[in-house]
Amino acid sequence: MLSSVFMATSSIQRIRELRDASIPKDSLLGNLLPDSSVLNYSATQLVTKLAQGQLTAQQVIKAYLKRAEFLEKEALDRAKYLDEEFKKRGGRVGPLHGLPISLKGWIKWIGRIAEDDTLIVKILYEAGAIFYVRTTEPQSLMHLECSGPIYGTTLNPFNRNLTSGGSSGGEGALLGLKASPMSIGIDIGGSIRSPAANNEVYGLRPTAFRIPVAGVMVAQMGSESIIGVLGPLARKREGINLFMKTVLDTEPWLRDPSLVPIPWRSISLNSNLNLSDDQWVPNQ
Repeated sequence: MLSSVFMATSSIQRIRELRDASIPKDSLLGNLLPDSSVLNYSATQLVTKLAQGQLTAQQVIKAYLKRAEFLEKEALDRAKYLDEEFKKRGGRVGPLHGLPISLKGWIKWIGRIAEDDTLIVKILYEAGAIFYVRTTEPQSLMHLECSGPIYGTTLNPFNRNLTSGGSSGGEGALLGLKASPMSIGIDIGGSIRSPAANNEVYGLRPTAFRIPVAGVMVAQMGSESIIGVLGPLARKREGINLFMKTVLDTEPWLRDPSLVPIPWRSISLNSNLNLSDDQWVPNQ
């Protein structure tokens, strides 16, 4: 028993050392104060302004890096590449050109203790996204709060006496802080929906076998039969539609045969509707 406790403690210590070593000692941004107004734009507003050349990928990622302060070099190099490609092509690389996206910890990302990217990461990367931060989650995932021995407890950004929710609590808190415009969570019993509700953002748990999960790590051996679903969180509802349309327009079932081949169907909601007597009726 004591031997098992010692081994667990040693493992935690090693992971903490890896964590600390991965954090740059000096910010590549220096004393730069990026345009913080960028943080007020939703994901859809950002991709529109980036596509029109009103913002550059470097402007956007610098604002979010200053807010989140992680993985600076990788993100800055990626943003520089996207800006150069924009000039060469005279337009964007893809529908998510220059959009910063944060990732939940269990989503494999090459160079982040993984041999290859998860399929969803590849799809979003090909669409022009910039990955710049990995967020916290509770130990073993199956929890509607967000705490563990590596990063401690993630709190609610609006009230630190409250929880950020879980298990995608780091994603929810980051969005609530305006430190991310869009993120990816994993949901079985509320792990996207709980953080979305707790942090005043939008989240969607798609139907199983819609969004590719190929390459996603499971929390513990034996849980493979418990189907987790990848889904988006965003500060605006339109960001959810942007994520789903971008992913499903690539026909991911051709790369992950476990998926159901159903395209994303965008709908236009009638804004002239009121709820009256438990029925939707048009405005008069």
